[in-house]
Amino acid sequence: MEAAMLFDVLLAGVVLLTGFILRRIFTLMDKLSNEDKKLHERITYVQTQYVSKKDFDTAVDRIIDCINRLEMKMDK
Repeated sequence: MEAAMLFDVLLAGVVLLTGFILRRIFTLMDKLSNEDKKLHERITYVQTQYVSKKDFDTAVDRIIDCINRLEMKMDK
């Protein structure tokens, strides 16, 4: 009877440890999922609120053209 009791205690310990590890894994997965959602929201915000590279290049080219025209007028 002593061996059966020892086996039950060991089995209970293994089940308890396995349950704790699984709970920890799922908690970490939930945290990771929440962080992924936050990151996705931030990326979406940046994509919709900031200027694209093409638009920026176009604006810079227009500014440089204006400066060049002003310099040409000053040289006359």
